[in-house]
Amino acid sequence: MTPRFTTARKTAWLVLNQCDIMRHDTSELLGKHLAHTDRPGQATDIVFGVIRNQTAIDRVISRCGNVEIDRVKPSIWNLLRIGVYELVYAPKTAEYAILNEAVELAGKKATKKTAGFVNAVLRAVQKNIDARQATLDDADSQKILPQNPEFGCLFNINLLADPKTDPAGHLSKAFSLPNWLVTQWLDVYGWEQAQPICFACNRHPSVTLQPNTLRISAEQLHQRLTEQGIDCQINTENTTCCIKSSGQINKMQEFLDGLFLVQDITAAEAMKCVGAKPGWTIADLCAAPGGKSMALAMDMQDEGLILASDKDKKRLQKVKQNAERMRYSSIEVVSPQHIEHKIRKLKSLDAIVLDVPCSNTGVLARRVEARHRLKNDSIDSLLKTQQQLFKQAVSLCQQKTHIVYSTCSIDPRENQQQIQQFLSQHTQFTLKTEKLTLPILKTETLFDHDGGYVAVLQQK
Repeated sequence: MTPRFTTARKTAWLVLNQCDIMRHDTSELLGKHLAHTDRPGQATDIVFGVIRNQTAIDRVISRCGNVEIDRVKPSIWNLLRIGVYELVYAPKTAEYAILNEAVELAGKKATKKTAGFVNAVLRAVQKNIDARQATLDDADSQKILPQNPEFGCLFNINLLADPKTDPAGHLSKAFSLPNWLVTQWLDVYGWEQAQPICFACNRHPSVTLQPNTLRISAEQLHQRLTEQGIDCQINTENTTCCIKSSGQINKMQEFLDGLFLVQDITAAEAMKCVGAKPGWTIADLCAAPGGKSMALAMDMQDEGLILASDKDKKRLQKVKQNAERMRYSSIEVVSPQHIEHKIRKLKSLDAIVLDVPCSNTGVLARRVEARHRLKNDSIDSLLKTQQQLFKQAVSLCQQKTHIVYSTCSIDPRENQQQIQQFLSQHTQFTLKTEKLTLPILKTETLFDHDGGYVAVLQQK
């Protein structure tokens, strides 16, 4: 019997109705539903797209539909968000398909009156759109919502602030980002870099595969995937593969066989700065879910010892699962209450890795809920946590131990300033190397990637 699938829009609606973006992991919740739809790629795009662009979408609904969010049932508002997301950010999708299914879903789950309301609001949005895809350079910047650096959805009413008089307000509303965050980027990086950062934060991030080089090369993995009809590109510069995901990666046989690790280029390159060699002993104190420990194990040819720990015991289990899947014997998972005792018993310790909790400002495209959870005053709490981890690392260092500090943030307070403060307080250390990477879109010569920071500190 042929299984019955739900449509991508219905699946997305179910997920958005169940998801509290202030508490839930959207990816985890979405993963439970993807097996029940015949269009997992479209469902994923809608869910993540709605959450990334939520502020802009809500502004369109309110301004064009003349309706306020607090006067509409949350489930119906989510249905409107899906319709507006596709009208604005999926210009190749037929308008009749978007409206027809939204009205149909409203009618089945609510009433005919509700279906009429959904139809009226979405048609009002339609009437206020002059072109679903127009060239940004030729349009009024207050009337166009950017889709990418070239094109956007052009409205016949003003939706955005004037970028000349209020650049932070303009970018904040256009890209659904906190105003304080965009203001900081403008102060630190200027408009010429801040605007591309905003585009990169709203991109559809590629799925980057790091081949398990102890068992397969990037070329061999690329060949295996392309033979299966998977759209796969190879980046020979850093030996990674990039795929257009159309389903659950963790169901692929190559994944189950431990032939690759899903890891962004920036995260992988951060561990290259460690210079880990076969036979080293490393303590990874914030290891979950294990990506950096796996990258280090590859660099060490799985020879040596990596003690992987994390305060989150549930997520620490994922490190163990990943190590077993990748068949790495050098990784030993240690509970947080035992890690210090374990380290103190070591005869040598080459490096301590601190992939610290941070604001996630470099990975906003991938961690879709993060922009809604970010508060400027919460950075102070994160800084204290990072400093506490530094203190722990120093107490565990041996004479030649390096400290490797990394974040997925592009906030100077969590990166360069944190390192400067550490060095002023611990004069026995010097900065060996540091690298800040800003998030970027895909180009003809580069894969897209997240932002992040890494610093390697060595003792004098």
